[in-house]
Amino acid sequence: MERNIEIIKLDASHKKRASAVVAAAFYDYPMFTCYFPDPGKRARVLPWYLGNALNCAQRYGEVYTTPEVSGVIFTLPPGHTKISLSEYIRNGYLFSPLILGLRDYTRSQECEKFTDDMHEKIMNHRPHYYLWVLAVDPSQKQRGVGSALLKPFIEKANAENMPIYLETHDETNVAYYQRTGFSLVHTGRISKFDLSFWCMLREPNNISSQIETMD
Repeated sequence: MERNIEIIKLDASHKKRASAVVAAAFYDYPMFTCYFPDPGKRARVLPWYLGNALNCAQRYGEVYTTPEVSGVIFTLPPGHTKISLSEYIRNGYLFSPLILGLRDYTRSQECEKFTDDMHEKIMNHRPHYYLWVLAVDPSQKQRGVGSALLKPFIEKANAENMPIYLETHDETNVAYYQRTGFSLVHTGRISKFDLSFWCMLREPNNISSQIETMD
């Protein structure tokens, strides 16, 4: 039986917990193992790094969670699906080269630019929502949290007749998103860093699928 999971907008009192949840969920994610190869360093910097991304998402988009902060979703709206360098800096990334180290910082920036450019190329100025982050506390997997977070976002995009774009660096996520109505539109690889990624798009009002409890 599907659980009735309440979804709420993230407030300031839960930001630290939300950053920790996202960092735990993405600790072994291929993008971040590429950015920060040293496991100890990755554990130290990810809450800070993703906490700043959360700041950006709250300021320029929306962030939702559950009352227990068992999962978090970051989305960006049509017209603001890319965060500029100045916006990143204003939201906590000013000292990134010092905190991350120049080598890891440079690597992360090269990879981010590659996927950002592909995002722009695929969408080609078409208005859309961007599903930036969907993360579930590892201890809460397989309880429907991700599906519960995703459902109202998809309903909102459908109501506005807007597509949703995302990219993932984990191939196992592709089938999950396909079951929620996304189609795979591009498979790419950043050869310099041997980092693959999959770009997906969900057209509005895709009635061929429904959100199920799958995570």
